[in-house]
Amino acid sequence: MTAEIDPMSPVPRYRQLSAILRAAIEAGEYPPGSRLPSEKTLTQTHGVARETASKAMDALAADGLAVMVPGIGWHVPLESS
Repeated sequence: MTAEIDPMSPVPRYRQLSAILRAAIEAGEYPPGSRLPSEKTLTQTHGVARETASKAMDALAADGLAVMVPGIGWHVPLESS
């Protein structure tokens, strides 16, 4: 992932982050079944608040691009919806 969050953009930061992750998933950087970065990693890598990272992951989950595996973390589903 090379894209950065634009703090001056009118697009909410969580939407920017979910778009970055979506692009990485669609580009195959995270193939089906692979683990996505933790919220802590996203906060450190992209300089966002933990709530922002959480909302970004929730947005991906709503689109069927991420699933939370309790006790393990976020993953790309084996089958996309």
